[in-house]
Amino acid sequence: MADDDAAEAANLNYWAYWMGALREPQANDRFMADRALTGWDPVTLLRGLARGFVESPGYVDLYAHSLWALLTAHPSLPQASPALAHSLAGRVARILDDGVISSRSRRELGAVHYVLRDQQH
Repeated sequence: MADDDAAEAANLNYWAYWMGALREPQANDRFMADRALTGWDPVTLLRGLARGFVESPGYVDLYAHSLWALLTAHPSLPQASPALAHSLAGRVARILDDGVISSRSRRELGAVHYVLRDQQH
């Protein structure tokens, strides 16, 4: 997915489907090609990814990348749910402190942490 805008959009669109953030049911997978990331609620997706990030530590790299992609596409998203952003920032900080993640996840989570903390001020 790295450096492939179509793949990044498909990833976020699929997560939105999986996490119940899509506004309409989908009859096929064409919705995943929507690069504009329309048709789903980013706050619902953020909540779902944050929950999965905490509950599925074995998939930290996948959640880290998806959180990074979502916050890259919607950098002001933490303002829509400050309590969630605060909680997620704490979890991200702990994972960064533990140091048991890939270098790519470390970079992406560093960017996520920056966006989450920046929105709190």
